[in-house]
Amino acid sequence: MNKKIIFGIGIFLIFVLFVIIKVVILNTKDTKELELTYTSIGGIPYNWEYKIEDESIVQFVKTKDITPEKERMYDGGPVYINYIFKGIREGMTTITFKYVSIIDGSIEKEDKVTVKVDKYNNISLIAMP
Repeated sequence: MNKKIIFGIGIFLIFVLFVIIKVVILNTKDTKELELTYTSIGGIPYNWEYKIEDESIVQFVKTKDITPEKERMYDGGPVYINYIFKGIREGMTTITFKYVSIIDGSIEKEDKVTVKVDKYNNISLIAMP
């Protein structure tokens, strides 16, 4: 058989093996949680609230304050909060975040994110405004 043909077949098989590794093995890696970071202003009476469209697909786990210590000392400084979600069933859903006044309930800002959960319950961000 011609060496170029054998070389071409070898390259093709390596490519197929690479695709299998990338699609199958890397998709089973541990991406069981998704962290979304939202920023507030310290001392301002607003909080971020979330609503999961389909709670059978995605579940809220916890929030985590990731504001650097030096920025916590100032009123009016940024406050960074991670909202952590996990996938519980294959599918896609939307999570809506609203920046709501704790005084009168008015909405200052609204963001919608779309997330996808695969058959391994890995969760990933599909669309964000």
